[in-house]
This record gives sequence, structure tokens and C-alpha cells, in this order.
Amino acid sequence: MKSLKKALYSQKVAPYVFVLPFILSFIFFWIYPLFSTIKMSFQSILPGEIEWVGLDNYRKLLKDSVFHLAIRNSFTYMIWTLILLIPFPMIFACIMDGHLVKAKGFFKALLYMPALTSVVVAGTLFRLMFAEMETSQMNQIVQWFGLEPVKWLKGKHTGMLALLVICCWRWTGVNMLYYLSGLKSIDKSLYESAEIDGASGFKRFWYIRFHC
Repeated sequence: MKSLKKALYSQKVAPYVFVLPFILSFIFFWIYPLFSTIKMSFQSILPGEIEWVGLDNYRKLLKDSVFHLAIRNSFTYMIWTLILLIPFPMIFACIMDGHLVKAKGFFKALLYMPALTSVVVAGTLFRLMFAEMETSQMNQIVQWFGLEPVKWLKGKHTGMLALLVICCWRWTGVNMLYYLSGLKSIDKSLYESAEIDGASGFKRFWYIRFHC
């Protein structure tokens, strides 16, 4: 018992004891399901019957038009998120890093709060906002401009728009904090030297904030 207690309090053993729960959960909930899924992809699984089919599932997948559409949609979504979630959080971070904004802590918390919202709650709220009903929030907005209600989630472009809106709402604050932490690490003397040399605000942003 004493030897076990001594081992747990050892500076060499204690770190491994602290990370052991994470390692076990990582293996059980991520590593095992991953390898299990790879194994199942080579099988035909029916109730009470498992048959090894080799690459047949992959051949069917490559010929599936729905799979090709899903790949295109995923690629389009990725491109748009890169376009939106790189420059806009950077702009917000620069604004927060400046001297024009008061109550910076409040606005940081306000922008970061969506990331703390449950995925289920966020999905439910945005599903109601983009619902087909005339009383849904987005349809009320378009009706103010004299337009007809839109079936947001069933349209090719409007469905993508809804996904991008919820993505930007959820992750803009997180990316802003990443950029802001990087901006805080830049030596203030660089800004002062650039200002003395006559560099404009855009040049200070481009050559110091952006490239550093």
C-alpha cells in the first residue's frame, strides 16, 4: 500500500496518472470506433449476418451520385468558410486591439458566447429561424422587402447560406480570439517606429499585424 501511494505521489508517475483518464477515453471513444468503422467498410452487415466483401462498398460509393454531390457540397462549404472566417475575425481582432472600442471585455465575451452554446440548442434555434413558415424570423425579414416567403433549407443556395450563417455565428468569436492573442504578442515599438517613419494605418496593418 505504501509503495502504491509513493508511486502515485512520484513526480515521474503522477503526470501519467493524471492523463490516464483522457488516454483511456480517447482509445475507447475514438481509436476503437475508427478502426471498427474501417473494418466494417469492407463488410456487408445484415441482421445476424456479416460477410466480407472487400472493396465492393468502395466501388459502389464511387459510382453513387449522392456521394459525389456530398463531396461537392462539402468542398463548397469549406471554401466559403475559409473566405468568411479568416478576414472577418481578423478585422474584429484589429478593432478590439485598437483604442476606439470601450468595454472590450464585454464585446469579447459577447462574440465568444456562441461557441459555448450547445450544438443541439444552436441547431434548433437556427432551424426555427430558417423555417418555411411565414412567421419564421428570416421569412419575416424578406417580407419586409415585399418578397415571398422562402423555403430556406430546401433550396440549393439558401440551404448553403443557412449553414454559413450558423457557422460564422458560432466560430467568428473563437477565431477572433486566436488572432487577438497573436496581435498582443507583437512588440508595440514596431507600431511606434512605423508611425514615426510615416507609415499609414493600412501599411501598419499589412506589414506588421498581417505579416507578423
